[in-house]
Amino acid sequence: MRAAVIDKPHTATLVETARPAAGPGEVLVKVAYVGLCGSDLELLHGTSPYIADGRAAFPHRFGHEWVGTVEEQGPGVTGLRHGEVVTGSTMIPCQACRSCAGGHRNLCTGLREVGLYGWTGAAAEYLLMPRHALVPFGPGTETPRPAHVLVEPLVTVLEAVRAADPRPGDQILLVGAGTIGSLAAAVLARYPVTLDIAEPGTVDHLPPGSHRDRFARAADAPTGYDLVLECSGAPGTLTAALDRLRPGGLCLLVGVPARTETVDPGRIALDGLRIAGVRHGVDHYARAVALVDELAAGLVDQVIPLAEVARAFDVLQHGRTRPKVVLSLA
Repeated sequence: MRAAVIDKPHTATLVETARPAAGPGEVLVKVAYVGLCGSDLELLHGTSPYIADGRAAFPHRFGHEWVGTVEEQGPGVTGLRHGEVVTGSTMIPCQACRSCAGGHRNLCTGLREVGLYGWTGAAAEYLLMPRHALVPFGPGTETPRPAHVLVEPLVTVLEAVRAADPRPGDQILLVGAGTIGSLAAAVLARYPVTLDIAEPGTVDHLPPGSHRDRFARAADAPTGYDLVLECSGAPGTLTAALDRLRPGGLCLLVGVPARTETVDPGRIALDGLRIAGVRHGVDHYARAVALVDELAAGLVDQVIPLAEVARAFDVLQHGRTRPKVVLSLA
């Protein structure tokens, strides 16, 4: 079967590899679309923390945002039909550690992540997945669509909103208008809150609503926010976020910065500020599947054939006006 791999830094190519077979409790998925994101760019550049700490190595088959159809089911698999549209959790929890047993599967200590470390990525014609990590789209979705790859980032947004617990009248600053930020804006538009968005550049791809008219560069955003949702991972955003919180405010970190940043712990204590990280949303896939067609409209920039994977990465870095570039195997 055809597969795309990053065989060395800055080089992505197409290769031929053996088609896997479904074993007990496993499902072979025929992949239709694969999304590219910043984590894939870090792998391409060789700067990914997974490369640095040895969890991943070249050649690397990437792809953690994907959608496809059920091709083959191994012994013991139930609840799926051949040809059914499915996606799957990037995080594959061990289901045996203390965190998993306590209902916190996103904090699993034996975690593997599809296309990142410990599990082969989806940038191929077929992907083998454990049944427990698959989520069907269900009746009404007969064919995969490119926007369905956005289920994966959407689950993290849903986890962030759960952690934020927005209340009526909350003043919220959302930093970053990429894929995560755009989805977060779409979700938070459903709440009776005041939402400002800080990000240099255009926001034409954001969903309609008054928050589009309150676009501001991060440096011009006011202070006194109840919540800052940091989705960009840009340098210096943690300090900037703390500057904009009211006493007792919360900063949620969704974006992952490439380098460390220093903050004043005394100020955090004296102002009663809270900082928390958001680690994926492994338990939100069913809800994300139900919402993705509504919330992800307009976020896909280009759909590019798998054979043109190098061009797809180039578009992701230099040639897009909307957040998401998608590889097609359909």
